[in-house]
Amino acid sequence: MNKEQIYDEQISPLMQQIIDVARQHGIAMVASFDIGHDGEGPNGEDCSRLTCNTLLPDGNGESNPLFVQANALIRRNGRPAPMMVTTTHPDGSKVATAII
Repeated sequence: MNKEQIYDEQISPLMQQIIDVARQHGIAMVASFDIGHDGEGPNGEDCSRLTCNTLLPDGNGESNPLFVQANALIRRNGRPAPMMVTTTHPDGSKVATAII
C-alpha cells in the first residue's frame, strides 16, 4: 500500500470530519500532507511531490494571512515567491525593488 492509498483510505475520512467541525464553528485552518511516492501515479504522472492541501477560512469568510502564505508556498513546491520591497528614505522618496 502506498502513501496515496493510505491517505485516501485512512486520513481523508478523518480530515473530512475535521474540516466539517472547523466549518461548523468558523475555525480557519491549513493542512498539508506529502503523499508523493517513488515512481509514477496511476495516470503516469510524476508523484514525487504529490501533496493534499486544505485552506479553510474562518466563519466570516476570511483566511488567516499566514495560512494563505503557507499554502501558497506549499503549492509552489517550495520555490520562493516573487517579492516587492519598498524603501522609504528620510526625505520621503521611495524606491521599489522587485525580487523575482
